[in-house]
Amino acid sequence: MAEISAEIQLRPTRIGFLVRPTDLASVRKIMRISACLWGGMYNPIIPVFDRPPKEWKREIHDRSKGPAIAKGYARFFEPDVYVEAEPGLIEKANLATLRQEHATFSPLVITLDELQEKRDGRDWSELLVGLNIREVLFHIYRTEQKFLLREQQESFLVKPQRGNALSESMFGVYPASPDLDYIRRAFMDVYQPESVDASPDTWRRVYRKGAQTPLWATRHSLQTTRYWHHDVVVFIFNPARATDCIDLWNMRLEPHPVVPIPLDWFDRLTDDVYDLLKLEHRPVVGNPNGVMHRATIEFGRSIEKPDAEATLKKLKPGLPPGAVSVKYWRNPVWVEHRDDRIYRDSRLKVVAKERRADLVVKEDRDQLRTTFEPLEPEFAERYGGHHHRWVNVLRLSSYGNANIAWALPFNTFDRSWPRLGMGTDHVSIGGEGWAFTQQFKNLSQSVSLLRPDEAIVGWFKQNGIEAKLSEPGHIAKQMLEHLGGLWGVGILADVETLALLNRMAGGHRRNAPIKDWTDLISRRRMKHPYAADLETFTKHNVIRLGLETECFHCKAKNWSGLTGVDYRIVCERCLKPYDFPQANIKAHNRNWAYRVVGPFSVPDFGRGSYSALLALRVLSTIRPSSDRLTFATAMDLEFDGVKREADFVAWYTDERANDLRRPPQFIIGEAKSTGKGDLITSAELNKLKEIAAKLPEAVIVIAVLRDHFTHTEQALLEKFVTWGRRVNPFGEPTNPVLLLTSHELTVDHWLSSTWKALGGEHAKFADYQNMRTLFDLADATQRIYLGMPGFHETRQKYWDARIKRLADKRKATQSATLTTASK
Repeated sequence: MAEISAEIQLRPTRIGFLVRPTDLASVRKIMRISACLWGGMYNPIIPVFDRPPKEWKREIHDRSKGPAIAKGYARFFEPDVYVEAEPGLIEKANLATLRQEHATFSPLVITLDELQEKRDGRDWSELLVGLNIREVLFHIYRTEQKFLLREQQESFLVKPQRGNALSESMFGVYPASPDLDYIRRAFMDVYQPESVDASPDTWRRVYRKGAQTPLWATRHSLQTTRYWHHDVVVFIFNPARATDCIDLWNMRLEPHPVVPIPLDWFDRLTDDVYDLLKLEHRPVVGNPNGVMHRATIEFGRSIEKPDAEATLKKLKPGLPPGAVSVKYWRNPVWVEHRDDRIYRDSRLKVVAKERRADLVVKEDRDQLRTTFEPLEPEFAERYGGHHHRWVNVLRLSSYGNANIAWALPFNTFDRSWPRLGMGTDHVSIGGEGWAFTQQFKNLSQSVSLLRPDEAIVGWFKQNGIEAKLSEPGHIAKQMLEHLGGLWGVGILADVETLALLNRMAGGHRRNAPIKDWTDLISRRRMKHPYAADLETFTKHNVIRLGLETECFHCKAKNWSGLTGVDYRIVCERCLKPYDFPQANIKAHNRNWAYRVVGPFSVPDFGRGSYSALLALRVLSTIRPSSDRLTFATAMDLEFDGVKREADFVAWYTDERANDLRRPPQFIIGEAKSTGKGDLITSAELNKLKEIAAKLPEAVIVIAVLRDHFTHTEQALLEKFVTWGRRVNPFGEPTNPVLLLTSHELTVDHWLSSTWKALGGEHAKFADYQNMRTLFDLADATQRIYLGMPGFHETRQKYWDARIKRLADKRKATQSATLTTASK
């Protein structure tokens, strides 16, 4: 049994409501239902459309069709379950893979009517998913409201208005249906609220004085993560437009605090807005450069720019310069961005509780499993509700066990794989971790873990590729078991050591004198004082000490391990026995010799395993950060009637400085050992292209165990890199090609320090900017080893030339027009 460390977070169930963006009635209904759920104000609304509403057309790019935008919202918000305002919207959004066939126990997709329908003969409705706010209200009463408070907090039930969603989106309104009226009555029993009209005065008492409303009650005990640069946004909107109401609602899942103001109220709230903007304009604590906080006024997309500018003129003058910025557009959260040089806000982190735990991993019928005690809302009843009442997010954070697939691809749009839960549970894997929905209290959560190779085989199968470990893959896997994982591969990170191991494995004599090894260790220690010693090699069963004798009959050299030495020895060649030469021991202990054993005795550099393992080690130590790698050694792949081999495959994920992870990148590796002549051939590169065609966003790693590429290889690789640089929809190379030589494969600690020590071209790329991402590192290696211009430089030249051609064409057209006119 092994232990792994984990971080567990408790949060409300995040329900993604699918609705047509012009359906105001359904939007209001969704907001009212959300007021009945714990964390309901953080439930995203996902607009589904074929053609964008007219007020969105100026922002929605023509290339982005309605279904793609809906999927973009789903990618950003990562809902746990989906609720359709009308049947069939999940298909219209191209999210049909989330609809589970025959799923009656815990469906991922339901309709709005199913969410609130009465069941089991009741005359009242229990919401099908999420935690009923009634349980929260009862807890508040028991722990707070039943006592006489020194400072009584105001509370309101704000009356809804006809023809708009003002009250629903700003204050919260409970459903009017009799079967859910018990929730409204519970709020009244707890808070004794005042029934008021929606007005600017109500706005002041809620947004300036903190009065309690149904919407704010849904965030009870929840903590949000915001940073110093997340300044307040004043959102001016038209509550009669469903599009503006959707934007306002979704803005609460972005990290900037939002203060909504209906457009018609702005005249009566100008003093309040002025005070808010002036109060927000204050120095950033701890910043020595005089940086100030600055609020933003953002206008809903339904408000035309001239109307917005006219509204701004009503603002009282006298604000300090730079106190406010103005926006006329919405943050395009539906667009997936890959360039992390430009800062973009990720989704707001909403958590109720967090804790760390050490989990025990057990093997049950060849399946790895663990369990954890879920975090639970203290106010939740043990039984109640139906499905997905709350969520526990699990993030594994131990690096010591290489037999577990830590990094897994996100399954935002298809949760049929991998199966990490029990039974029919579909566990969501996304930017925050593994999300396990919970139904009852005081029950342990079982987790099915995957070994790296079975995870990768399963993912290949999902993509139409049959995969299995090849013979070199098994050899490399056995080496890893002896070395204790990728960190142990560091003892092999030396060309001279690999040459000695290969020499010992390659001939009929697999032995080397002790002096060969002691001299080697001395040379390694001179270069790196903390290099591995002999004990490290023997402890990991790379080499083994024994006695070497000569056969009396055939003169063959025989090696006997310490447990196999006897007074009579059987020759390995002629199989005849002979006496141990007790009287003819060589001087200076020269009878003692080391022999490579186990998988390290395989010739041809362990069938290429050394370079593959060293390449994986480099990928796992690009920077001193929390990068994680799930990998498998060499695999045989079969797809579309062809068979191919990959020397290693991996998922690489980078978690630096982000609360939310980015999806792991898939890596295909081709590894070559040392040798004379050309190691890289066009045939092998064409095979890599065939694999990459099935996995179009894969990063390709080509590693050779020598310090250069030949001229022929450089010419081939330049064409291959150019092919890999074809631009994807994000403006990135579709298949970045990362080149590794012995300089990188034998890195001591960090790649940056190795390149800096090498000097020359390597030193030019030794800074952080060239190792921020796999794309940057690939680009740097192409420039070092192929002398190619950088990807961005090439793209800039392309655009400059294209702009010049268009300008020349325009001038020629104008000249021709003038000539015709003069005639």
